[in-house]
Amino acid sequence: MAKTGVEQTPSDTAMFAALRRAIANKDYKNAKLGPDHLAEYFLPTYFRFFLKIKPIRANARRRLDTYFPGLTEYMIARTAYFDRLFVEALDSETPQIVLLGAGYDTRAYRFARSNRRTRIYELDVPTTQARKIECLRKARLDLPDQVRFVPINFNQESLAETLAKAGCRSDLKTLFIWEGVTYYLEQEAVEATLEFISQVAQPGSAIAFDYTVSLSEGNKGRYYGAEEFAQTMKAYHANEALLFSIHEGEIESYLLQRGLRMLNHLDHEEIESTFLQAADGSSIGKNTGHFRFVLAAPC
Repeated sequence: MAKTGVEQTPSDTAMFAALRRAIANKDYKNAKLGPDHLAEYFLPTYFRFFLKIKPIRANARRRLDTYFPGLTEYMIARTAYFDRLFVEALDSETPQIVLLGAGYDTRAYRFARSNRRTRIYELDVPTTQARKIECLRKARLDLPDQVRFVPINFNQESLAETLAKAGCRSDLKTLFIWEGVTYYLEQEAVEATLEFISQVAQPGSAIAFDYTVSLSEGNKGRYYGAEEFAQTMKAYHANEALLFSIHEGEIESYLLQRGLRMLNHLDHEEIESTFLQAADGSSIGKNTGHFRFVLAAPC
């Protein structure tokens, strides 16, 4: 099976996610709305320079919003949601956290001081992972002993075999974080991953991921920014096409069919009210409307 473009080169979407987290960090400078002070290290040097200049940063955000309305806000909320789960796992001394498609995730480094005994496995395609490691080293950031980098092609390689070879133990409680990944995978790869977790994960284990609801010509207009998102992905990110989605209202039954029970679910309105509120209680903006968060555990 031939590799797709996303396996051949570092992920563009991972880069743009880091850019949005870096912008949020400069704009908001707080733990709720802009906590990722390391995101800028994954950007080209000239990006980092220009992000320091507020008018240029504001213009960059406006341009991004033109192509992907609400996506910067969505990234802010997504970072906060998975940060919370990650920290809760560290605080409860969960033995293992597995980042499925880690991209330029920085939680293992931002929260290193809170990590007493949790082993963290970062799984991603080799090209993106190699660039991440290079960026971390150039930034002279310490790589915690608890972190293991594990290359994988999710569409072609066995998750069970890859984790086992990396030393991840199936007999330990584990939090699986699958952030910003499912929609780029083939349906078979998504279902194989969920079924693997439902079959082998120990009691107390969980998987958290985000997904998109299925879009059609008839429903695109219902979701803020969805039509622009689809058009931009097709025009500018053809090598990272959206492949997987779940019909609105079907996530619970979808999980049950794969041996998982839903613990928590947030739609676009709940995402906004929970994670996109300023200190005075006002909303900082609307998030792209067809994304959802879900936390599930084996039945």
